[in-house]
Formats: sequence, structure tokens, C-alpha cells
Amino acid sequence: MNAMDKLRQYNAYLSKINALYHEWAKKHGMSYNMMMTLYALDENDDWTQKQIAEEWLIPKQTVNTVVKDLERRGYVCCETRAHSKEKTVRLTPDGKEFAKECLQGLYEAETRCLLALGEEQLEQYLHNLYMIMTNFEAEVHKNE
Repeated sequence: MNAMDKLRQYNAYLSKINALYHEWAKKHGMSYNMMMTLYALDENDDWTQKQIAEEWLIPKQTVNTVVKDLERRGYVCCETRAHSKEKTVRLTPDGKEFAKECLQGLYEAETRCLLALGEEQLEQYLHNLYMIMTNFEAEVHKNE
């Protein structure tokens, strides 16, 4: 298999994994963007909408729509940051419970998949993925 074949295979796997996240969200009654916004907020309660959009590659307007829906349902609150116009989006206690209900099964599935590799292969996989990411980042920013 030549380098281009390997690249195509790599990209096909990434696309399939992304499609599986979309499928998981749909099976659990939410959009992919809702799931990923909850994922972000469950991970860290000090995000702005802009940060969520940039970090999780969700259009800013989509994040805004999801946050407004979550706010209307009492799952998030938006607080103005000190010395800034931006607002931090935080899960409310009800929102933390909602996120746990929505994401617990996903976290468990992700964990089982990674642990199935075994400790040594998992460490190697994460190292290789990091190397691909940093090398590609260098290529993307070459000659800037």
C-alpha cells in the first residue's frame, strides 16, 4: 500500500468515526452539535460560545442556537466574564444532570473502545495521533 492509499484509508477511518458520533447522537435523541456542545460544557465549565465553536469545529451560529435552547430549558446559564463582553456558558445543576444522562453511555462506549487496545497500544496510538497532528500542523502553517 503506497502513501496515498494509506492517507485515503486514514481519512476514511476519521470520517467513519465522525459519522458514528453523529449516529450515536441521533440514536439518543439529539443533534451532533447538541451532543458536542454538552460534551464541551461537561468537560469544562469555563467556555465562551466562541471557544466552543473554535475548539469543537461547530459553526458559531449553531453553538448560539444550541446554547439558547439549553438556556431556555434551564440547563445552562450565561455569565458575563470580568473585564470582557464575552459570556461564559455554564451548566446549571439540572444541566449537569442532563449532560450526565445524555453523555454517560457515550463516555462508557468511548472508554471501552480505547481500553480494548490495551495500555501499551493505547499509549502508542495516542503518541502516533499526536505526531500526525503536530506534523500536519507544521505543514499547514509552513511559509506563514
